[in-house]
Amino acid sequence: MNNPIFIILLFGIFTSCGEAVTKKKTQPNPTNKKVNSLSKNVKYIDSLVEPNGLKIKWAFKGKGAPIERGDVILINYVVTLPNGKLVDGSSKITKSDLPFMVGYNMQTKGWDEAILKMHVGDVATIVIPAELGRSDRALGDVLPANADNLLQIHIVKKVKPAIVENGTKIWRWSLKKNEKTDLSFGPGKTIKFHILANSSKEIGIINTHAKNMLISNRFEDEITPKSLKKALTNAKKGQGIFMLLTASEIAQIKGLDRKLNSDESLFYTIQVVEVLAK
Repeated sequence: MNNPIFIILLFGIFTSCGEAVTKKKTQPNPTNKKVNSLSKNVKYIDSLVEPNGLKIKWAFKGKGAPIERGDVILINYVVTLPNGKLVDGSSKITKSDLPFMVGYNMQTKGWDEAILKMHVGDVATIVIPAELGRSDRALGDVLPANADNLLQIHIVKKVKPAIVENGTKIWRWSLKKNEKTDLSFGPGKTIKFHILANSSKEIGIINTHAKNMLISNRFEDEITPKSLKKALTNAKKGQGIFMLLTASEIAQIKGLDRKLNSDESLFYTIQVVEVLAK
């Protein structure tokens, strides 16, 4: 796990081979395709085994669009170890489905690789081998080193960006109910926020969490890239923002030209910590 979003359940028995293996059965018509419906007595209808050890077992195949890099999707998910120990799940964070940016290392490599083989509406259990997960990096007492992970996931839908500014796509959401006293970022206000920036190849190109350093800007400040100010305007405490920056917007950020290819996009995850009346 790179960010606090992760996976669950049944460790299926798969056949390993040099090529991807697909098995198909009759498509069921479940009345409830939510992740919780897969917790017990799962009947899988299709499976895929990749040479690198990634395994996907579908309980339901949706008829929606295929998932592509740069899509933001809403997911309902649970993560466990092979022994059934709960690692993470959307229900631990919120009762709502959670947004996920595909193809930009928001989670481990195995997440992106598997989800890019799926469609909107799919419900599946994914076995992510340690090599495509955190490998030998333990996560406290929650996730041991060299552990396979089981991601049980329902891809609910794709989410269109709320704003497109200079080609940059912006999505906004909140995991908490805003109070009437919460201020919106605008003229005369100061905003404090964290940024984690990933490319499709590299994690943590910018990471204010790791440095324990909040970014602070007044509304009247010059904020780069220009689309960032648009994304932050009217944001409130606790708000989350996704941004997928174009190459022209990235060029406005000092020093990043040495870290990215000229045609690469950059994914910002922004957490608004505070908005002040000064």
